Amino acid sequence: MQMNTNVPTGTTATTPEHKVDQLLQQTQDLWRGNTQQASARPGTQRSGDFFPDDLFTCDPTPFAAETTGDAGQSTGHAELDALLPWGAWPQSGLIEVVNKQAGIGELQLLAPLLRERSQQQTSILWIAPPYPLHGPALAQMGVNTRNSFVVPAQTSCNQALWSIEKALQSEECGLVLAWQNWLSARVIRRLQLAAREGNTLGVLFHQRPAAHSPSTLQLQLSSAPVSEAGYRNMDVQVLKARGSHRQGRVRIKLPC
Repeated sequence: MQMNTNVPTGTTATTPEHKVDQLLQQTQDLWRGNTQQASARPGTQRSGDFFPDDLFTCDPTPFAAETTGDAGQSTGHAELDALLPWGAWPQSGLIEVVNKQAGIGELQLLAPLLRERSQQQTSILWIAPPYPLHGPALAQMGVNTRNSFVVPAQTSCNQALWSIEKALQSEECGLVLAWQNWLSARVIRRLQLAAREGNTLGVLFHQRPAAHSPSTLQLQLSSAPVSEAGYRNMDVQVLKARGSHRQGRVRIKLPC
């Protein structure tokens, strides 16, 4: 990936990229576009840490309903748009993507959203992706990678959650994508509130749906048989969408 993160001496960092960079200075293992990959594992004892009970204890208490918010970028799949109450991805909030196996096409599903957000004057934060991000492949999808920040997978859970929350609270961050498993509804609620505060959109990938989740949208992905024409397919099930009781499943064709 290519990204200029240098601030000229004697100037004030005012661009969205530099503001997000300042927010994440406490994340020691942050990897920035054109710098070498970090190797040190950051510490876990910092102000703002999530309490251990919050991390893993499921809270069965339902949360109060919130408004659905405005529509954002189309998913690029008319059948999926038709299942969503906004007719598109939500403009802000928290999207849960449940997939038991990473790398089945989740980024291809989000390609239109990534393209749209990367062209804005905001930053995209990738937190603990389970696989290396391939800059040329993202560029081929139309994603501008110059304003991307990556927090590597070896980052501690507390540090990753701290980064997610701070980024969601910042209007300078247009999209947060994070891979974290076994989070309770209480933690997801906290991240949902952070996204509402910053009017930001977050996508949380994990392996099982959280019970009584307060997220804006909850999807489950699964691989589907390859078509006779050789296209890869993926089943997308809407488990929950705020403002709608409708559920359903669609099969979408992934880009080659």
